[in-house]
Amino acid sequence: MYPLAQIIEKHQILGHFYADDTQLWVPFKLNDDSLTTALGRMEACIKEVRAWLLRNKLKPNDDKTQFLILESPKCQQHFNHAKLIVGSSHISSSLKARNLGVVFDSGLTFHDHISKIVSVGFYHLRCIASIKKYLPHESLAALVHAFVTSRIDFCNSILYGLPSIEITRLQKLQNQAARVLTNSTRRDHITAILRELHWLPVHQRIRYKMLTLAYRAVQNTIPAYLALPSRSNIRHTRSSTASTLERRNAKKRSAGDRTFSVAAPCLWNALPVAVRVIHDLHKFHQSIKSILFREAFGL
Repeated sequence: MYPLAQIIEKHQILGHFYADDTQLWVPFKLNDDSLTTALGRMEACIKEVRAWLLRNKLKPNDDKTQFLILESPKCQQHFNHAKLIVGSSHISSSLKARNLGVVFDSGLTFHDHISKIVSVGFYHLRCIASIKKYLPHESLAALVHAFVTSRIDFCNSILYGLPSIEITRLQKLQNQAARVLTNSTRRDHITAILRELHWLPVHQRIRYKMLTLAYRAVQNTIPAYLALPSRSNIRHTRSSTASTLERRNAKKRSAGDRTFSVAAPCLWNALPVAVRVIHDLHKFHQSIKSILFREAFGL
């Protein structure tokens, strides 16, 4: 993919490469002139990329191309007219697009993504509940984790900072999964059931994933575009030996506070020093799960 990377870099476009997929994106300001310039750069880049693919006997799927403008809800009507020319196809901007199993919408609310998780999750729970009397507990637990809780945890760090009404929808799915696994009824208090299973609630599971990514950033085992700068500490105190990440201020409070570069340092720096200096990932996971577990259940 190195030749493609050179083409994209030449047009000042950002991108990611996968086995059979290429993603391109470019930032622009909220005005028509900036949008026109951004679309022109993108079309020129795509034209050259298509030419390279055809020269190397690779077929670009013009009609499968998806074009998404990420914007605030207040500006969604402003860019509805935008179109992107890809080969012989004129691609209109979509309201949502699937990206590595995650449904991105133009406002980054992830409402459709959560709806998909909840719909598929409850479907599998109904199927599992219909056969659970024939299954040993270990097999039942494996099915619940494979078809339900794994979907709740998949890429859940992008859900950090969403309104509680969205997280509650996922929490209801997790609650039902716990009831199916423990053969409990709706009258049984769910807090006791989750504590017995030693399951973190959805809100804490999201923070768990964010802290894991922050740990990997501190240990330099994460892609460069997710790297987090450490804060220099001139004073030689006990805390100076612990990894402290530099906190950044978000330009837009509603969406900016949700970004990894802003949220991760806040969560990481709030951890006890004894946890931040752990160098073993397994021990780190045990420590933060204990902290989040006590927080969730008031222990």
